[in-house]
Amino acid sequence: MEDIKWMSDSEILKGIGLKIKEWRLLSNLTQREVAIRAGISLITLQKSEKGEGVQLLSLIYILRALNRLDILSPFFEERHFSPIELLQLEEGRKIRKRASKPRGHD
Repeated sequence: MEDIKWMSDSEILKGIGLKIKEWRLLSNLTQREVAIRAGISLITLQKSEKGEGVQLLSLIYILRALNRLDILSPFFEERHFSPIELLQLEEGRKIRKRASKPRGHD
């Protein structure tokens, strides 16, 4: 599999479209059935499967209709910050980890 960071936007859209189509076929659903379940037009679903740009909300509707909202879970993972990190973030400072200075003999 190609590293996504080196893919063009159109390649990414096409990959997403192929995956939507694959999930639909694995669910044994027609395009019309998914469009109805998602509450979107058939044309919107067809565009998504072709890798053409569709609205993010339409993508969410499609994923919900295919029971695949789970792929969005990384967007909702919470990162826990220490109190110092939170304070630094609120003040707009970068969080850096520094190595301690070696203690020499003076």
